[in-house]
Parts: sequence; C-alpha cells; structure tokens
Amino acid sequence: MILEQRLRLAFKQFLSNSVSGDLLKLIKDSIKPADVEMLIRMIESLKDPSVYCKNDDDREIVSGFFLFIDFVSALLINLGDSAIQELNSYRNTKHPFVPWVIKYVNDKRFHDEIMSKFSEIFADDLAEKA
Repeated sequence: MILEQRLRLAFKQFLSNSVSGDLLKLIKDSIKPADVEMLIRMIESLKDPSVYCKNDDDREIVSGFFLFIDFVSALLINLGDSAIQELNSYRNTKHPFVPWVIKYVNDKRFHDEIMSKFSEIFADDLAEKA
C-alpha cells in the first residue's frame, strides 16, 4: 500500500510540476517485478488529462500527466525482461494509456529517450548495466 501512496503522491507532484527527485528514487528503489500489476492499475486509474486541468490552456498539467506515464514506463523498463513479459498480459486493456506504456516498454527505440528524462533517478542502475 505504501508504494501505491507514493505513486499517487508522485502523480500529484508531476501535475503540479514540483516533482521530488527523492520521492522518485524512493519509488524506484522499492519497486519489484511483482509490482507490475500495481503500476498498470495506477495507469488505469488515470482519467483524461483534461480532467486535471485548471483551464483550457493548462500545458504544465498536461505535460506533467504524460511525464508521469513516462516515469511508470521507465520503472518497467528498469525492472527488466520478466516485468516486460508480465506487462504484455495487459495488451487487451480498454484504457487509452496502457497500450502506450506497453509500446514504450516493449520497443527498445523508446528506451533511451524515456530513461534520459529520469537520468538522475536511474543513474546507478544505468551504470551497472553499462
């Protein structure tokens, strides 16, 4: 439950454009392959980005919304092959954003771009894999 609370807090921070690097590192350090379902549930709980906007021209919130989706994708990429295989069991979801997460995580062409957005958070893991 603590992980879910941290993810919800991170989502709020992404929307307000005030993300704590320490919180993201804490999430990254505590996540396990068994948490794939929770990550997908978190994405499935998201409504359309316009629901979170304060006005019609609220680019910061929309940007933060999609950056959160990228963060979840980065977590899944970082978890590795077993998590990616489990992620594929969600291919038939009706939620509009889950297929994008699956696409980003499964297609290695997106990995560098997504991971570079969080290079400070995943620096230790990337160094180990190099």
